[in-house]
Amino acid sequence: LRIGQKAVSLIEPNDVIIIDTGTTTEYVAKLLPDDIPLTVICYTANALVEIYKKPLVKIIFAGGYYHRNSQMFESPEGIQLIKRTCATKFFVSAAGVSKQLGVTCVNQYETETKLAAMNSALSNILLVDSTKFDQVRPSFFATLSDFDVIITDSHISKEWVDYIKSLDITLYIV
Repeated sequence: LRIGQKAVSLIEPNDVIIIDTGTTTEYVAKLLPDDIPLTVICYTANALVEIYKKPLVKIIFAGGYYHRNSQMFESPEGIQLIKRTCATKFFVSAAGVSKQLGVTCVNQYETETKLAAMNSALSNILLVDSTKFDQVRPSFFATLSDFDVIITDSHISKEWVDYIKSLDITLYIV
C-alpha cells in the first residue's frame, strides 16, 4: 500500500501512465485520484476494474489472451498498441531483483509486454517490496540500470541501498 501511495504521488495531471501486472501495481490503479486528468494504459483485469471508476481517466486497454494467474491480457496486437503509444511513466513490478541476473518475473509471457512498455515510457519506475531483492525468477526482462526510480519498503538492506545509489537511480523507501 505504501509503495502504491508513493507511486501515485509521482503522477502529474495529464500524465500518460502504464500500469504493469502485479499485486503492488494494483495499488497504483486503486489509489489514482478522481480529480486528475490522466491517460492510463493497462493490460490487466485488476487495473481495469479500478481505473474505469475514475471519471477523468482516459483508458487504453491492451487486451488479448487472458492469463488467470496474473490477471494479465497478452497478445501481439496489445504489444503493438503499447509500442505505438508514448507514456510519461511506466509503473513496473518484478518478482526478483538480482545484481548478477537483473530484474525478473515469474511468467515468460510477461516479458515482451514489459519490454514494449519500458521502451515506450520516458520514465521507468520499479515498484518492488524488499523481499524481492536477492531473488531470481525464470524470466529476465531488464537490468537494474534500466530504471529511473525504485520504490520499496524500509526493510531493504543497506547493501542494496548503496548499490542502487551507486547506479544513480532515484530510490524512495517508504
